[in-house]
Amino acid sequence: SQMSSTGRATRMIGVGLAAGGLLLLAPAGVASADGGPLDGLGSAVGGELGFTQHFATHNIGGLAGIAAINAGASCFTHTYNGQRGLHHREPGVVGAAMSTPETYAEIICDGKHVNPAAIKALLQAKGWQHTVLITDCLGCGGMPEGSYTSGGMDVIMKDNLCWLADGKSIAGSVLTLAQGVKNIVDWGIASADIAIRMATEVPARSAHIEDKCGSIMPGRDADFVVFDHELTLVETYVGGQSVGNAFTE
Repeated sequence: SQMSSTGRATRMIGVGLAAGGLLLLAPAGVASADGGPLDGLGSAVGGELGFTQHFATHNIGGLAGIAAINAGASCFTHTYNGQRGLHHREPGVVGAAMSTPETYAEIICDGKHVNPAAIKALLQAKGWQHTVLITDCLGCGGMPEGSYTSGGMDVIMKDNLCWLADGKSIAGSVLTLAQGVKNIVDWGIASADIAIRMATEVPARSAHIEDKCGSIMPGRDADFVVFDHELTLVETYVGGQSVGNAFTE
C-alpha cells in the first residue's frame, strides 16, 4: 500500500523491528527527507534497506537512505542492483551505503550482477567487517539451462544467469555461496580467510543471529562446509551430519 509521509514509513520500520523478522518493503510514493519518494524502505532484525528498480528512474537522494538508517535500518540489500549509480553530485543509495560505517551492505558476488571492480570499491569503503556476500540464487540454481518459473515469474536460465522472459532484465543468479567466496579470492579482492568470514560471520552479525550461527563454536548450529586448498567445495555438514557435495556426487 502507499504511504504519504516519512513518519508512516518510520512506523513501518518499527513494526518490522518488533516482529523480529525480515521485512522488505517497496511502497510507491513514500515521502523521503529530501522530498522524493522513499521506495524500497524496509527493515529486518535491526532494520534492512531493500531498494527496488524504482530508484533508477526517480530522483531519490542519499538523504532518503540516511533517513531510513536514522529510523533503524542497518543493512543495504543487493547493493548497486536496482539502485541509481553513484554520482559525485547525487551519491544516492550507493553513496549512503558506502559512507555509513555502522551499516552493512550485501553484494551479489557472481561477477554478472556487479563488476568485480565495483565490489572492490564497496569493500574498501565499508571494510570487510560490514560487507555481506550473498548469491540472489533462484530456485532453479543447479538445474540445466532452460525455462523455469520463479516467484510466479517466467525466467530463462542461460550463460550462468537467470533472465526474465523478455531476455533483457536479470531475474537472479544461479550462484552458490561457495563459488561466490572463491570468486572474491580469485579476483584478488580479499584473502580466503576474509572471504569466508564475509559469507559466514558477517551475515550472521548483520542479521543479529551470531549467537546461533556464523562461526564454529560451542552452542552454535553445526552447519559448515569443507574446502580444499583451491577453495573447491568438498563436503557440507548440516546439523553435524555430512550431506556430501551435491555438485560432485
